[in-house]
This record gives sequence, structure tokens and C-alpha cells, in this order.
Amino acid sequence: MQLFGKKKKYYFSCSSVGMSCGFEVKGASSEAELMDILKIHAAKAHGMTTIPDSTVDAIKKNIEKK
Repeated sequence: MQLFGKKKKYYFSCSSVGMSCGFEVKGASSEAELMDILKIHAAKAHGMTTIPDSTVDAIKKNIEKK
């Protein structure tokens, strides 16, 4: 629970993990929300039925918190 200040938001762009894609998630409220958004995007835009563990690891290393 955060009593003071602003809660950090989560940001990610596909290009940060080497994808030729301009998709970005801006202002997700949690890492879980960001990953849910990315799962939908990966399926619709990239035809991925699952995101490989190595890609999930790369995504998590490139999530920005602002």
C-alpha cells in the first residue's frame, strides 16, 4: 500500500526486445496487466499462441516503471 506519492506505471515497447513492431503499452497499472495486454497483442499481431519463456524473460527485463 502506498500512502504518499504517485503509484508507478508500467511501460513496454515490442521494439525493446528486437521485434519489428511499433506497439507500446503505456501506463499499465501492474506487470500482470501489462503481460495480459501483451498476450493479446502477441496473438493478434504476431500470430503467437504462447509467448516463449525466453521472450517473457526479455520482456520483463525491458519493462520500464515511471
